[in-house]
Amino acid sequence: MTAKHQGCGGSVRVQRTHQVERAGVSWIEHLVSAELGWLFRPQDVADFGIDAQLEVVDGEPAEATGRLIGVQIKSGSSHFKVSAESGWWFVCDADHVSYWLGHSLPVLVMLYEPESKRVYWQHVSNRTVVSTGKGAKIHVPKSQELTAESAQALSPLARSQAEVPAVGEWLIEDVDQRQREVFHELLLSARLHAMFPDCGVIRHEWTERANMTVHFAKPEVDRFFPIVVDIVIVASALRAALLVAQFGVGQRYAPIVVVVMDPERPDGLPSNPSRPPVFVTAWSTDGKNDASLRSTFESARTWVTDRSNQIRRDEWHGAPER
Repeated sequence: MTAKHQGCGGSVRVQRTHQVERAGVSWIEHLVSAELGWLFRPQDVADFGIDAQLEVVDGEPAEATGRLIGVQIKSGSSHFKVSAESGWWFVCDADHVSYWLGHSLPVLVMLYEPESKRVYWQHVSNRTVVSTGKGAKIHVPKSQELTAESAQALSPLARSQAEVPAVGEWLIEDVDQRQREVFHELLLSARLHAMFPDCGVIRHEWTERANMTVHFAKPEVDRFFPIVVDIVIVASALRAALLVAQFGVGQRYAPIVVVVMDPERPDGLPSNPSRPPVFVTAWSTDGKNDASLRSTFESARTWVTDRSNQIRRDEWHGAPER
């Protein structure tokens, strides 16, 4: 808030935007308490992108669960100017998106429309964030209005603060190497399915060269050319470099995506090798490298699509397959 004091007995000017912001926070607190029956804790100090925390309340009698969601609140009609199909685009900067995606809690963006006193929400995730180059945008649908019914959709997103550290501690324990590999495969499979709902991940039985294969769904008209991507999970950048040298010869139809478990990748390892069809990305179980993971798989999927289109063009014109 900015204020201007005009002598003894003078007036203090309050910006309209600050009033709207406070009204939005207060109204959302009311909805969370009265409609969802949850706890609302405003973050009044050191706001770096989280305005409040929601705590899920369950059961009869109602009991606090300790399961939390972070919330970024944006108030005012200006946030509803960029229309999207069945909703709006919330435009934001890349730094805030990176902060939200890397937060220990799941984060919601809530938009407050002061004229109607309606609130709409969206979960900030790799599925909902769209890069615009220098910044990003998040689709906030009209169907996700904050009401009593929202509890059913929001409750599964909430997480205990102990969940993520517990996974991290398990990973560094002295467990069987194969158990750890299976865990990584299952976790990666879940991450990919969350990013690409149209994909199916299967375990390999026929080769030792790949850990998994991803099948991306295609329209019925293109069913003859399935989008298939092989996955190799390695624990070191050196092993990834060796695989790039081994498979990067342009002779495979389905590309290999080498997922490096060590996110601190040396500069010598290319992120997108010049000899397709091998793509390399770093990845960590805490989700901090999910943006790179998504980008790499999108590149691989695009390569297969372009390749299949080229094959069909060559066959149509009678040219030999390249």
